[in-house]
Amino acid sequence: MPDRQESNIEHDQALVEAALFLSPEPLTRHKLARIIGGASLAYVERILAQIEDEFRLDAHGIELHVEDGKSMFQVKRAYIDAVAHLAPHQDISRPVLRSLAMIAYNHPLTQADLVKARGNKAYKHVQELLERGLIRAEEQGRTLLLYVTDEFLRYFGLSSVEEFRFHVGDLPEKLEEEKEEAQEEQDTEQQDVAQEGTEDMKDSGEEASQEVDDG
Repeated sequence: MPDRQESNIEHDQALVEAALFLSPEPLTRHKLARIIGGASLAYVERILAQIEDEFRLDAHGIELHVEDGKSMFQVKRAYIDAVAHLAPHQDISRPVLRSLAMIAYNHPLTQADLVKARGNKAYKHVQELLERGLIRAEEQGRTLLLYVTDEFLRYFGLSSVEEFRFHVGDLPEKLEEEKEEAQEEQDTEQQDVAQEGTEDMKDSGEEASQEVDDG
């Protein structure tokens, strides 16, 4: 009799593809083996190799990505820009993305250092990013040590934090420039407020003096 696995390989491959499509995180060979009924790891590797070969063709917009023994589907780079707006987390504000980028570049980064660089608003940024699952936190003394998660890598189509650093090599300089610009705007606003206050006091003094003279 033919091997059960051989006779069901098309069904098992379809099941693996469905699992990879639905899973919110990369799947190990052991987990895939359990999903298709306790198959051998060699059998799972054979199926993954077939999937990788098939989805490598230009007819497909997604591809199989394997790292550290874990497999996942991801959009091919050629199509990311065209479909990125369909992905989750599209409502993240630019300030929050800036904080996320800083965490990713320094990975890991303490919350204290993030707040020092980004201001008190960074506390709310951290809370939002934790809720979205894009970062995780560990207690370190009186602050938190912040890491990006696999969900962050998956969402941005990255294989590692090092790849992110490669693509944004000048990020620290950009963030520093934005920080200086933000500080200049804040200083200007404070000066404008102070100037308005001085003018109001001057006007009030002139009005009071006029009332005395009239009296």
